[in-house]
Amino acid sequence: MLDADEARRRYVEMLTEKVRQDRYPSVTHMDRIEAALTPETAGAYLEMLMEKIASEKYPSPTMLGRIENVAGQLPRRPRRARQPSEDDDE
Repeated sequence: MLDADEARRRYVEMLTEKVRQDRYPSVTHMDRIEAALTPETAGAYLEMLMEKIASEKYPSPTMLGRIENVAGQLPRRPRRARQPSEDDDE
């Protein structure tokens, strides 16, 4: 049986594939994807957006803004404590 999380994941994957294939993707599709993103699906979507603009000489400011917004929603890795080195004063 399909649960809500799996349905959302499949929906995001389907729309992401449509956006990937279109040279000028639908704003509505991207808005719907971004509204349905979870921490598990955001990374793949972000990678796809970055791939789309990688070859563009002048990427769309709107697309850059979308990338910035999605990147800002990704979870951060915990910072590792700095290991003292022999050069540090004690």
